[in-house]
Amino acid sequence: MKAADGLSQNLQNALNNGVLKRLPLTFLPFVNEQLHKWQYLFPNERRSVQSLLLYVDSLSAEQSSALFKDVVQLEEKMGVRHWQFSTTEQTIQNSSELARSPYFLEWRRAVQAVFDTVDQQALQSRSSSAKRLVLLDIPRPLPVNPATIWHRWQGIGKQVTLDMGISAHALGPFEVLLAGMPLENSNPSKALPANPAHDEISADTWVIDAGSSAVDAVLERYPESSSSQTSILLSYERLALYRENFSSEMNTMHKDLGDADAVFDRLRTVDVTAWSPPEVSADPAVREFVRSLYLTGNGAVIFGNSFVEWGASEAFRRARPSFLAAKFGVRAKPKPFTGVAVFDNPDQVNPAPSVDDLPGSAADAEMLALYVWLAAQRYEEYQHSTVCVCLAESISQAYIVAPPEFAIARHSDTVSLQQLGTALSTWIS
Repeated sequence: MKAADGLSQNLQNALNNGVLKRLPLTFLPFVNEQLHKWQYLFPNERRSVQSLLLYVDSLSAEQSSALFKDVVQLEEKMGVRHWQFSTTEQTIQNSSELARSPYFLEWRRAVQAVFDTVDQQALQSRSSSAKRLVLLDIPRPLPVNPATIWHRWQGIGKQVTLDMGISAHALGPFEVLLAGMPLENSNPSKALPANPAHDEISADTWVIDAGSSAVDAVLERYPESSSSQTSILLSYERLALYRENFSSEMNTMHKDLGDADAVFDRLRTVDVTAWSPPEVSADPAVREFVRSLYLTGNGAVIFGNSFVEWGASEAFRRARPSFLAAKFGVRAKPKPFTGVAVFDNPDQVNPAPSVDDLPGSAADAEMLALYVWLAAQRYEEYQHSTVCVCLAESISQAYIVAPPEFAIARHSDTVSLQQLGTALSTWIS
C-alpha cells in the first residue's frame, strides 16, 4: 500500500517496517480489510486501526510478543493455521470457524484485552472531556401524551417547558436550533455548529432527518455543506432515488438464500454516485455509510424513523461525532401483503395509496429517541460531558439529560427557544 492511498506517513512507515508480520493471524482479516477500505473509513475508524499498528510498531519484539501472548496461545489451541482462514478480509467462513471453536469466548476476551491496552494508550494522548451534544426532535404532527411521553427515560433527566416564540418564522423549532433565526431588535441568534469549531475533523457533525426540512435548513444557511464534509447531512427524503434503486434491486429477489446473496453482492459493488444527492455523493465514506445502512439496517430503506435511529447508532459507533442532530417524522401505515422483513417496498408491491400513521409514528419516535441516546451511552466519549435534548414540539416540551454545569439544567421554569439555542451553542462551541 502506497502513502498516496491516504495513509499518514507514520502509518506508512510502520507498514514498511513490517508491523503486520507482528500481528496474530486472527488480527489480519480485520486490519487488512480496514487498510483496503481506508478511503471509506471515518476518522475515528482510522484512528482505531492506526493506534493499534503504531502502538505495536513502537514496541520491542519482546513487548509485542507479550502483548499478543494470550491470543497466539489460543490460536494454537484452536488450530487456526489449519483452517481455510482468509487473512485479507473478514469472511463468513472465518466467523463460522471462530464461533465453532470451544475457545471462542476466551479468544474474544484476549482480543478485547489487546484493544483495551491500545485504547488506554491512545486516550492518554487526547482529551476525553470534550463536550458533546445529541439533539433529537419529535416533530409537531406527531400526537404525544404529555403525561407519559418521558416515562421511558426513567428519570435520568428533567422535563422543561419551551416557549417556542416562532410563529412569525417559517422554520420549525428544531430547524431554528440548527440554523439560527433572526430576532427583532438584536443580532441573529447563534446557530448550532453545522460547521463546528474543530471543523478540521471530518464526520464530527451529523444531521439525520426522516424528512428533509432539517437538512434543507442547514443547506440553506451553509450551502458549502453540499460539497464539503465538515458536516454529514442525511435526509431520508433527499435519498429517495438511492432508496428506490436499492428497493427495486431487492424486489427482484426470489425468496431463496442463493438469489438473495447474488442481489446483495450486486448492491455491495454498484456505483451509487448518480443515485445520491450532492451532500452524499461528495464523499465516498458517506456514500458507503448509506449503502451499509440500507444493507444492514432493519427497515432503514422503508421507514424514515428506522433510518434515523439506525443511522444515528451507526454514526456513534463508527464516527463518534461531537454533535449529532436527529429528526423523526411521519411514516405510512404498513400495507397488507408486503414483506418488510425481506425489504419489499410497499409502494412498489401494493398500488394502494399510502396513509399516514400519526399515532404509530409518534410511538416509534418516542421509543427510538431513547434508543438513540442509549446507543451513544455505549461509548466512553459520551458518558460524561454530553448534553442530550429531545424536543416534543406538539406539547412545547423538551427532555434534557445533561451534566449540572449545563446552564439550562438549572432552570425550573419555562425556557425560551432562544435561551435553549444559546445554551446549546455555548456548550458545543
